[in-house]
Amino acid sequence: MSGAESLKDVALRPWPASKKEMLGSEDLMLQIEQLTSERGHLRNITEKSLQDDVLTGKDSSEGEVVAADRKDEGKEDVAQEKEKRIQDVFRAQQEMASNIDWCKFAANNLVDVISMALSVDPNRRSVNSFSHTFRTEGLSQGVPFGSFGMSRENHEQHVRKPDEVRSLQELEQRQELVAKGARMEALDTATDEILKAAKKLEREVRRETKYWQEVVSISDKGWQLQRLRQNARNVPFAVRYGLPEASNHFKARGLAPLRMDKDGSIILDPALALKPKTLRVRISENGQIRGTSCLPVEGDAKDIAIEKTIQLARDSLFEEELYHEMSLESRHLLAYGVEFRDSVIRVDASGTSGRHRQRTLLIDCIPRDEQSAGSQDNSSTWLAQNVAEGLRLLLAHEHSMRLYRRSQLPPPLSGQKREQSHPPLLRPLLAIFRHLEDVDSLYSYLEAIARTLGSAGFKVNLETTRETAWARLVESVTAPSSKSLAATDRLLEIFLKPFEGRATLSLPSPNAAQVDDVIVSTRTVIGQPNFGTEHRLTLPASLATDLGLFQLVKFSSVEEITTYLDWILALHIAHRCMKSAFSSRAIVKANDPRLTIRAKGSKKGLASSRDIAVAIQHGALKVTVTTTDLQDEVEEAEQSYTWSGQESTTTLEEQVKSWVG
Repeated sequence: MSGAESLKDVALRPWPASKKEMLGSEDLMLQIEQLTSERGHLRNITEKSLQDDVLTGKDSSEGEVVAADRKDEGKEDVAQEKEKRIQDVFRAQQEMASNIDWCKFAANNLVDVISMALSVDPNRRSVNSFSHTFRTEGLSQGVPFGSFGMSRENHEQHVRKPDEVRSLQELEQRQELVAKGARMEALDTATDEILKAAKKLEREVRRETKYWQEVVSISDKGWQLQRLRQNARNVPFAVRYGLPEASNHFKARGLAPLRMDKDGSIILDPALALKPKTLRVRISENGQIRGTSCLPVEGDAKDIAIEKTIQLARDSLFEEELYHEMSLESRHLLAYGVEFRDSVIRVDASGTSGRHRQRTLLIDCIPRDEQSAGSQDNSSTWLAQNVAEGLRLLLAHEHSMRLYRRSQLPPPLSGQKREQSHPPLLRPLLAIFRHLEDVDSLYSYLEAIARTLGSAGFKVNLETTRETAWARLVESVTAPSSKSLAATDRLLEIFLKPFEGRATLSLPSPNAAQVDDVIVSTRTVIGQPNFGTEHRLTLPASLATDLGLFQLVKFSSVEEITTYLDWILALHIAHRCMKSAFSSRAIVKANDPRLTIRAKGSKKGLASSRDIAVAIQHGALKVTVTTTDLQDEVEEAEQSYTWSGQESTTTLEEQVKSWVG
C-alpha cells in the first residue's frame, strides 16, 4: 500500500489540546504566519483545498520538512519582524486615537455651527442641540443665540457680452416701470379704501347720532331704560314698557331690546313687538249689536315712530292682561250668566227685571287694525265705551293696590301658602248692572206709588238714593284716609265694595204730628255672603205693632218686595187711615185691606153698611164699595174708583164719604 492510499481516508482535525497547552495570542500569531508562508493567504485555505491536496497525494512530510527548514532559517527574521510589527501597530493606534479626537472635535464644531445658525429662528432654539463644551464655554459666557448666520453668494467672475448687458438693462428698466406702476396702483387702491372708510365712518356716525337721539327722546318721555349684558355691543339698551305691577307672565314680556336699523333708527325686537291688540266691548240686545267700544286715544302726534311703537306695545300688553284676567275670572261666574265661548266673554246684563229685552255684553281681544263690522244702531255705543274704560280703570287700580300692599308690613310667616286671587273685574261690572237694574225698577215703582197716593189725597214724600257711597263721594274722596291712598284709588275702591241703595217713603199717619217712614234698602254684592241683590224693608214700629207684622223683612227680588209693599200700603190705608177717618163707624173684621163702615145717621142693627176694599196693583189704587143690608144680609151692586197717578177731582176720603154718607 502506497503512502497516498494510506492517507486516503484520513480526516484533518486539530489535535485536542489541554487547557494548559492552549495557544496564546503570540503562538497563534506565529501559527498564522507559518500557515500563510506555506499555503499563501488564509482565504485560500479551505476544507475543499485541503481535501484536494490529500487526494492528489501530496506528502505532508515533505511540507513539514520544508517548513522546519524554513523555520530554522527565519527565526532571526521573525523576531525582527515581530518587533517591527509591534511598533507599527502602536504607531497606528496612536494615529487612530489622534484621528478620532480630531473627528470628534470637528463633529462637535459642526453641530455647534448648525445649531447656532438655526437659532436665528426662535421656534428652533434649543440648548440641548449644542455640545457640552459650547454650552459651558460659549452660552454660559454670554454668546447670544442667532449670532451666526449663513448666506449663499455667487463668486463667479466673468465678463458679460454686450447683448447680455443690454437685455439686463432692459430687464431693469421694465422692472422699474412695473414697480412704479405697482406703486401707483397701490396708491390708487389705498386712496379708494380710505375714501370708502371715510364714507363708512360718516354713515356710522350718522347712524349712531340718530340712534342715541332716539334713545334720549325715549328716556325724556319717561320710559324706563336698562342696560343689557348679553350682546351689549350691538344692542346696549332695552326699554321696559310693561307695567311693573303686572302679573308674572306679562311682566316678563314687558322688556324689549332697542335694536338699530340700517338708517340708525330704533326698532323693537321682532319677537316682542307683536301685532298690537285692543279690548272690544259690544252691546247685544235681542240678538242685534247696538253699540261697540272705540279704540283708545293715541298719544301725541309729534311722537317719533319708536315712541308710538312702544306706546302701542304697552297698551297692547295691558289689554291682553285685562282680557286674560277676565277670562280666568269668568270660570267662577257661570252661575251669574257669564260664559267664555269662542274666545268671547259673554256677560248677561239683562238684570232680574229684564223680561222685555235681553242684553248681553260681548268682550273679546282683537288686533288693533282689524276692521270691526259697524252696527247700524249706535244707541248703546256710550255704554260699551263706558264699560271698556271702567274695566281698564279697575285693572289699573289693581296694579296700584299691589304696589300699596307690597309697601306695607308683610303678614306673619306661616306654613300655609297664601293664594293669589284674581283681581275683581267682572264682579264689579255684574254688581253695577244688577244693582242699577234693580234699584231703577224698584224706584220707578215707588215713584208711581207716590204719585198715585198723592192723587188720592195723601201727603207722601219719597227720597231715593241709587248708591249711598256715590252720594257721599265728595266727602269720602276729600276726607283724610288712614291708609295713605291716593284720591283716585279711594274713588275706585268704592266700586269694589257692596253697592247699597236707599229709598224712604213717608206714609200718611192718623196723627199729623207723627210721620211714619217705610225704608227700603237694596244691597248688591257678587261675593260672600249674599252673592246677589238683597232688599230689606223696614216698617215703622207703630205700623208693625198695629198690623201685627215683622218690622224687618228681607226679599231677594223686586217682584217680591213690590207685591209685599202693595199689600202693606193697602193694609195701612184701610186699617189705619180709613179707620181713623170714620172712627167708630169703621169696623175691621179680618187681616185684609178691607173694612166695614155703617151708613151715617142709622142705628145699630137697623142701618145698612158699606164694605170697603182697598187694593194697590201696578201703581194704581183701587177702592171698591159693596152695600150690605144688615137686616136681610143681602149684598147690593158694588162700585169702584181707581187712581193711577194722574190728577183727580176727588180724594179717596171724599169718594168713600160719598158712598157711605
